[in-house]
Amino acid sequence: MPVSERHAPGLAELHLHLYGCIRPRDFLAHLVERRVDWDAYEASFEDAYGRGADVEALLERCRRGDPQAHSDFDRLFVFGEEDAGNFRRFQAKFNLLIHGSAFVDLYRDDAALASVEREIAHFGERIAADQRRQGIAYAEQRFLLSADRPRDSARALLTAVATAQTRASGADMTLRLAPSLPREDPFAHWELVQELALGPHGETFTGVDFCFFEEGHPPRAQAPFFAALRDWNERHPERALALLYHVGESFEDKSLESAVRWVQEAAELGAHRLGHAIALGVDPRCYGPHERSESVQERLDQIEYDLEHAHGLERAGVRVDAAGLDRERKALHARERADRVTHAYDAARLDEVSRRQEYAMARVRSSGAVIEVCPTSNRRIGGIGDPDHHPVHRFLEHGLPVVVGSDDPGIFDTTLAEEIDWVTREAGLSPEERDQLVRASWSARSEVLSGREAAGQTRRSR
Repeated sequence: MPVSERHAPGLAELHLHLYGCIRPRDFLAHLVERRVDWDAYEASFEDAYGRGADVEALLERCRRGDPQAHSDFDRLFVFGEEDAGNFRRFQAKFNLLIHGSAFVDLYRDDAALASVEREIAHFGERIAADQRRQGIAYAEQRFLLSADRPRDSARALLTAVATAQTRASGADMTLRLAPSLPREDPFAHWELVQELALGPHGETFTGVDFCFFEEGHPPRAQAPFFAALRDWNERHPERALALLYHVGESFEDKSLESAVRWVQEAAELGAHRLGHAIALGVDPRCYGPHERSESVQERLDQIEYDLEHAHGLERAGVRVDAAGLDRERKALHARERADRVTHAYDAARLDEVSRRQEYAMARVRSSGAVIEVCPTSNRRIGGIGDPDHHPVHRFLEHGLPVVVGSDDPGIFDTTLAEEIDWVTREAGLSPEERDQLVRASWSARSEVLSGREAAGQTRRSR
């Protein structure tokens, strides 16, 4: 029976990363039984924090039964308020999961692969139990595949995750999977994902995701993949896959204007749901007067965008100096594409960015893309200290379809209900509006947005 035909109460969680759901105490219990080479993890942690984590010493304290060590591990594991404002710090925290898991031994031998499969089953069971306790009745979870992972091991990993999802699903809960493809080369594992989507666990695969560092990977570069996915969905409507795209979450490498453009670009290319999209709705005033730079190529792309969208931008109150932009473009063409262009932001320019966002939000709304808001993640990774600056306010004000997710609830030490409560409280929503927010997630499931559920209902009605 399709999910939409059920009447089971509960929450639908649409933005989750599988290993990011692991709770610190569960991972600690896993680590004290392992011996790990922490050198790479310690190097990444020191690079991000300027100090080492000394995780092995902490684990030894835990093994000896030091009660304080457990609390110290929680602080090392959780990405808290004191860590906020830096994606590199977040990645350093996530690396504890990566380097502490059996994945580090993946290329060693067949026994290592079997160990990974057992680990996935172990944590999959605990994650599902945790979600049930939270009242989650439906969850879409993402699992990252690296570009250099051999096809056989990638197949085994995805099959292991899909098997764990299938076993944990039941009358009270449905688990779905969206493989996260590498931005560098999404086609590296696309054929495999198609194959598995038609296989025994095909119902479990409902989307594909793009995540990890977005800097250096403009959405337009994925246009061929967007086209390939559309073709797949047309040929296999009952196994259609939604395209989930992290964008506008981290944008230190570009202008605020370009960051807004990237979100609009991803939506208009055909992304069904946009992960975070902070750049689209964050109040630009939160950055204050400052400077930032971007590559010559990025500035050229922004100039082309401004000229193409001049009419709409000007209607939104953004002045577009076509002649001036053309002169700038000619001058930039004489420079290396990797050179940097510096932008200075004062109050007037920040106000103009706000008007650009309003234009882009209207375009995103017209595209039909749904925005995934993950409040704790947005505040900590995006460094949004003032709740009034959070983009959810403007998203709701401008009528954009929004769903609430928890992203990595283990690392952020949160739950979906807490995330929904935060939005309800900070946006001043009524109990009825909170209920609407909960229902919105059920309507924005990947099966619905891709057309898969409708295709299945059509087949059954024949």
